[in-house]
Amino acid sequence: MKQAASTVFVVRPARFGFNAETAESNNFQQVPTNLSAADAEARAVAEFGALVETLRSRGVQVRVFDDTPAPAKPDAVFPNNWLSLHADGRAVLYPMCAPNRRPERRPDIVAALGQEFGIAEVLDLSGAEAEGRFLEGTGSIIFDHEHRRAYAGRSPRTEPGLLADACAQLGYQPVSFPVRR
Repeated sequence: MKQAASTVFVVRPARFGFNAETAESNNFQQVPTNLSAADAEARAVAEFGALVETLRSRGVQVRVFDDTPAPAKPDAVFPNNWLSLHADGRAVLYPMCAPNRRPERRPDIVAALGQEFGIAEVLDLSGAEAEGRFLEGTGSIIFDHEHRRAYAGRSPRTEPGLLADACAQLGYQPVSFPVRR
């Protein structure tokens, strides 16, 4: 089984920026001190264009979706947190920790990808949000398709019980570990 896809989908940012709701649980996220919000957004749009161009120049097929300007979704460029597509025709919708990230889940994107890639089943885990349980897709999970293992660091965004449930449904063995902060 292949570990990497030949086609990726990306979401062009419409309102990219610092997300205060996610900063507390993301060690990599820091308040930008040398950029205005407008400059940060412009830089993100330019970097997005360069990414798409680079991937395509290397033979990767890239399917681009445009983010919607409202509601503001500063992290919409990270769709891997709310959706993963699997070789067996299944798609998984994941529960997001930050309420302002939940509108990133877009049925129109799932439908378009379903038509293009033949999604046979959607496994919707997003209802776990109501229980305060989260599992943020491949932002939380590393899927080893060859060995059928799913690696994940425990965090507010990665609940081990939900990881085990998802893995049972997908046929993967969960491997979770503590994350140092």
